[in-house]
Amino acid sequence: MTNQDIQFTCADDVINDLIESGVDIDIPVDIIKIAKHYNIEIRYDLESTDIIGEIFFDEDKSPIIRVNQKKNSYNPRKRFTIAHELGHYFLHSFKSKMTFKDSLRNMSRKESYWDKQEREANNFAAELLMPTEPIFSECRKLIAGDDIPVDVFIQKIGDTFEVSNKAMEYRLLNLKILKRKS
Repeated sequence: MTNQDIQFTCADDVINDLIESGVDIDIPVDIIKIAKHYNIEIRYDLESTDIIGEIFFDEDKSPIIRVNQKKNSYNPRKRFTIAHELGHYFLHSFKSKMTFKDSLRNMSRKESYWDKQEREANNFAAELLMPTEPIFSECRKLIAGDDIPVDVFIQKIGDTFEVSNKAMEYRLLNLKILKRKS
């Protein structure tokens, strides 16, 4: 299978493909291992003042993700940026343009709401970094222990998955593990 043949509709498809290929999926999800498995090069040489990540294809049609180290110094931010760019690759690279450049603004929940591809890439990143079954498993472990405040619950699970508290909160809300405040 060449990179041009790879296309998935959601993060679960990627995870299932990896498992079928004999790749172990651990928590936290090793986003670099996933990129390497699909021959996607990651470079940390992007120095733009407003772009935090991008994916493009070189002259050989090989996918390359570039990450802005300064804008992604917080590890959960860097992991989410890479997962977001993988989302563009798996979901969009054969449907539209061959380059995606992302700023903090267009990757934000508020702004991405208006851009379908950015919203899809954000959702893909969340699902890839925080797969459903492991999330439920971790929640069951925490709930079985001491009674803890919601913010501590979110932080503990976020730390386990190496994602930000805000990203974990959104994921738990989307999975209906947490209820939205009225």
